[in-house]
Amino acid sequence: MKLLHKISTIALSVFISGAMASCSDFLDRQDDGKLQEAEVFNKFTEVEKLVTQLYTDMYNRSRGLELLYSHNIGTICDELEFNKADSDAPYKILNGELSADPSSISQVNGGGWWWEQYQSIRKANKIIWGVQNYNTPDHPSKPGLLKQRVAEAKFFRAYFHYMLLRWHGEMVYMDRLASPDEDPATYAIRESVHSSVEKICKDLDEAAADLPVQQSGMEIGRIDKGTCLAVKTIVRYIAAQPLYNGGESGVSPLGNNDTRAGAEEYREFKSERWNAVLQAAEEFFTECGNRYSLYSKYSETDFVDDLNDKSKSDRKVYTRLSKMFSDVDFYLTESILTLKGGKDTRWIQDNLPDRNDFGGQTRNQPTQEQVDQYEYIVGDYGYSIFSNEAKAGGYDDENPYVNRDPRFYRDIIYAGAKYQSITYSPQVGGEDEINHSTLRDGKDTRTGYALRKFVYEDYDKEGSVTAMFFPLIRLPEIMLIYAEALNETDNSEAGQKVYDLLNEIRTRSFMKKVPEAVKDNKELRREYIQRERRVELFFENNRYFNLRYKGIPTSSEELLKEGRYLSLSSDGDERAQKWVENGNGEYPQTQHYIHGMIPVSDPNGKVAIGSGKYKMKRIEGKQMVRQFTYRNYFFPINSNEIAKTPSLKQNPGW
Repeated sequence: MKLLHKISTIALSVFISGAMASCSDFLDRQDDGKLQEAEVFNKFTEVEKLVTQLYTDMYNRSRGLELLYSHNIGTICDELEFNKADSDAPYKILNGELSADPSSISQVNGGGWWWEQYQSIRKANKIIWGVQNYNTPDHPSKPGLLKQRVAEAKFFRAYFHYMLLRWHGEMVYMDRLASPDEDPATYAIRESVHSSVEKICKDLDEAAADLPVQQSGMEIGRIDKGTCLAVKTIVRYIAAQPLYNGGESGVSPLGNNDTRAGAEEYREFKSERWNAVLQAAEEFFTECGNRYSLYSKYSETDFVDDLNDKSKSDRKVYTRLSKMFSDVDFYLTESILTLKGGKDTRWIQDNLPDRNDFGGQTRNQPTQEQVDQYEYIVGDYGYSIFSNEAKAGGYDDENPYVNRDPRFYRDIIYAGAKYQSITYSPQVGGEDEINHSTLRDGKDTRTGYALRKFVYEDYDKEGSVTAMFFPLIRLPEIMLIYAEALNETDNSEAGQKVYDLLNEIRTRSFMKKVPEAVKDNKELRREYIQRERRVELFFENNRYFNLRYKGIPTSSEELLKEGRYLSLSSDGDERAQKWVENGNGEYPQTQHYIHGMIPVSDPNGKVAIGSGKYKMKRIEGKQMVRQFTYRNYFFPINSNEIAKTPSLKQNPGW
């Protein structure tokens, strides 16, 4: 783990306090002359310290495994359910208690707040301005290194604006230092996302031009060309989504409540926005395709059971899938942007079941919505569990955990699964019995599942994990964006290329191919692309945002589905079961309800838990109906910012 330690050291070094002011927000335009700028910007080493601070800021602004205090952001969408731990942040959001008031925001502790991003943007602007204004000397023995540091600052300026795009949508693109003499009302005006995206891409292009394809030596861990082009691809992808590009037949996902500056522009679909995504993805693979590769250590005969006596899974968890997020080679070849998560043994402990073996509290619990995404294997192909092919091939909803995508066994602890010394037992009377309470209490699962992804197989509560890393961006995400862009632009080669891209990702995970029919069916390709995204990028801060970009929660299709769902029964568990039995497929994605499964004792059941036999039944989450309205497409700007500068304008509904 020495190399990972070096990456961490590069990224987390903090320069001497006082070298640069940390303003309260982007409107704090204090005179920086008193900071002895000349002394700082006349030395390469001091400028390097300032740039390194931006890496530290990236960690603070881009949390990975946790985001809402100790919970993952997946807990406020249909990926995960949560238990109370340290703070009830997810509950406050899902119950509609979050407001724009700073005191309310501080109770949630999100990683993407407006003022935090502008603090970092101002630092980047100060570096770019200072180097030019004071003609900073280059590294004495490594000419060209100063140019790279300025390029890194430009990358981070773009990156923190990208963070604003994800969380808040429209922004003020600050590509310069504001003078104390300027009236904020003249520039603190949120602009169209499409205008901001062009500026983000301009900064990323300029940064990419001055950075190597691959860093080496002591530079490993710093931003390279591929990171710039990957973020550019993602930003272009966001701008092409329905939230900003046509919506549902020209209707905003926010309905009549869309007060955004670019609301009219966003209602119009423009195919060139998808063309821009395709061009950006192709540029990434042309310029950096040889730089990255999918992690492929270990073979299909290697399972975690072979690691040591502690790791047991009945040879269901492949070593390759289990080890990838802790292997240096993964971060050198597949991870495009890596976050030093800072999570340790305690984080793993808190996500494991509440057993004496672990002392856990099942903090982030996979939902049935997520479990349903893992395909059922029939012969040489994978199919949705709701498909006719899966049913004809033997899928049984009462015995659902056989012949599934191998990533399912890596990601989820399910009824009857083995983890180390335990057999997971969420049935009534079991050691992991489902908690049906409507209160925020208890440490047991509420869905019938516990998390396995990112949880080390050789965990020992008496030991320690000193470095846990999180891939903020990795190669499969760019491959999936490329596949979707090919599909949405009706590229003449889309069928074969999408087929190949999907299968490349799946083959790495020992998953069977997508069916041949994908090649000639655009809708089927779209379905497989989205399902692959939900499986491959599960628990990686993707689903929450993608739901919103696509306008899914408030779409007429999902709202109609929810109406049909609620009409089945007044009893939640009954309608959860009937919905699937009646052949309705996936649950409505309005984000109001989540589901799970519970083992029911049955002498003819096929699910073995210890010496008992069970069949699985679907259930509806008991805690509350989750809140999602038009305002939940964006997080609020804190109200004191709006009070100081009314020209900013608040996000709709806040």
